Amino acid sequence: MRKKQRSLWVALALVGLLTVGSIALLATGTRPVLGLDLEGGVSVILSAPDGTPDTVMNQALENIRNRIDAFGTAEPLLFVTGNTIEVQIPGLARGTIQERPKQQSCIVDDEGNVYTCFGTQDAADAELGAASVRPVVSSVCLTDDPTNEATPTLFGEDAPCAGTEQDATTALDAIAVKKQQGQFCLTGTGLATDPCYPTRDEAEAALSSIETVTSQSFCIQGTGKEALTSDVGAACAPSQDDAQALLDGMTIRNAETQFCVVSSAGENLGCFLDREAAEARLQETGQERLLQVIGETARLEEREVLGVLTPTDPAYASNPLTCGTPAEQATEECSFEALKDQNVVFKSRDDATKYQLGPVEITGDAIDKATAVYNAGSSTSVGQGWEIRFDLTNEGSGTFGDVTTRLVNKQLAIVVDDQVISAPTVQDPITNGNGVITGRFNEGRAKDLATQLNAGALPVELTTQQVLTVSPTLGDESLHEGLVAAIAGLVLLAAYLLFYYRILAVVAWVGMTIWAILALGLVALAGRSIGYNLTLAGVAGLIISLGVTADSYIVFFERLKDEVHAGRSPRAGVAPAFKRSFRTIVAADLVTAIAAAVLYVTAISSVRGFALTLGVATLLDLFVVYFFKRPAVSLLTRSERLVNWRVMGVRAGLAADRQVGAPDVAPAIAGASE
Repeated sequence: MRKKQRSLWVALALVGLLTVGSIALLATGTRPVLGLDLEGGVSVILSAPDGTPDTVMNQALENIRNRIDAFGTAEPLLFVTGNTIEVQIPGLARGTIQERPKQQSCIVDDEGNVYTCFGTQDAADAELGAASVRPVVSSVCLTDDPTNEATPTLFGEDAPCAGTEQDATTALDAIAVKKQQGQFCLTGTGLATDPCYPTRDEAEAALSSIETVTSQSFCIQGTGKEALTSDVGAACAPSQDDAQALLDGMTIRNAETQFCVVSSAGENLGCFLDREAAEARLQETGQERLLQVIGETARLEEREVLGVLTPTDPAYASNPLTCGTPAEQATEECSFEALKDQNVVFKSRDDATKYQLGPVEITGDAIDKATAVYNAGSSTSVGQGWEIRFDLTNEGSGTFGDVTTRLVNKQLAIVVDDQVISAPTVQDPITNGNGVITGRFNEGRAKDLATQLNAGALPVELTTQQVLTVSPTLGDESLHEGLVAAIAGLVLLAAYLLFYYRILAVVAWVGMTIWAILALGLVALAGRSIGYNLTLAGVAGLIISLGVTADSYIVFFERLKDEVHAGRSPRAGVAPAFKRSFRTIVAADLVTAIAAAVLYVTAISSVRGFALTLGVATLLDLFVVYFFKRPAVSLLTRSERLVNWRVMGVRAGLAADRQVGAPDVAPAIAGASE
């Protein structure tokens, strides 16, 4: 008997330990992750062409998830249904700006742009005192008319430029005169068409007139010998006087607070000296930019340049763009697989110049890591501004080395989503496994492209069908009304249980409280570990499951009442009553769990959240019933005082306070004898 009683206390201790652990989990900040309808955010539906394979749709979904993760927003919900992808991003509307104390001294210009900050005033003074204006190479180009840099006669607007003076000299040395079809042509110029002359002398004269022209800007450099850089770019100016004026306007600004932008997921997105700059950063990470990033295909290709057509070229009109209309782009003939081995015609970013390109040489799959950086240049190299530096995979490095070896002195176009970003001339084979993408990017575009390249291109062209911004206000109101209704229902349920079952109602109250704490703990853990978001539908599932739990107590209590009415004492009736009622409870809970599982498999979106919470919470009811309700009632009925308490005791609750086994007295009938 003592061994059995000890097992009952062990079961209660296990439940108590799990309950305390769940309370500690919730108290330390691990809360349920709220869904779109409770937290607010944005919902997007993207569609792919009809007939897109399931594997392609699933890959597109994972790439979109990776892009969203790079923004530091709350865990997204993504669903694939046929050829559509639904993206729900809770919390996007709830990024915040936090004011935090921090002692720092920063170098700022007269427009308030912050260049660098230090922990002490002395360090900032030393950096500003060492700052000076120095010339930085901005371009080194070939020209045959060094006195007229704006309109060189041979190269026109397509003058090839190099990163350093040495590279430009190497490119100049590679130009040679060769006889082609009865004419003498300059080869290796990097132009789409080699310039040709009727005689060798004219060709030699043209070659001898080509020189390198170096243009430079003036940048403010500190102790690190690199240009000071702010969020708007490097501290550079086209003339020395302008750069000196910028330096003269720089001062040291001491700050005791900073304004930090924090995403809804708690990620720090940057800190600033003033709230205006923080507001700009918060806006930058908002809905419009995120939608642009997740919707773009971002398929990177590198193709050999076969020709360049400007609007003044006679052949410009006769070379239409490949898949130049939205209707064409939606067809199978314009898919990546269909075009990768074909010659194509794409436009550049200026939306004017056309490039005739060969088959795909390299794709973005060869990129292992991409990073957006600001290249301010130096005294010997060109400052390219924002650019994307990338490292290649082992396989991609070998392919890139082979391609650049074959295309020395030829242009290799970098294409993103059928648009030529840049078309540099390959000066030397690139075999070190890394490279740079330049294209006059601003900061936002460079960082977005790096994010897309890291996440991978979407394997299919997606079209935005619907964008819905959800305010958290509506969800808050619905949740508030739902909770008010739930609390009112629980109060009525508690009163019902107390009226019918007296002290046994306390067991039900405690048991349902334990169930609720464990359920919230599971939801919180699911949110942090598998990305489950609690929606209004999920809350409905929990409330329904709470009703299922209440039914379990009533079934047990009624069965115990039957055992007592049959002549057993409350203590003796617990075991057979639980044995019989538990079969009923298991059958009912399993039916509910199976229905929830079917609903989860066949449904989409928030309905799956309802099914998940309903199923898991119903199974949790079995755990609480077996490990709490059974031992709690068993121990309760061992106390004679609680069993025989006149008004609130167990006997009173089971309507068994009359003498057990006493025969009913039949009413007397007139005229009958005893």
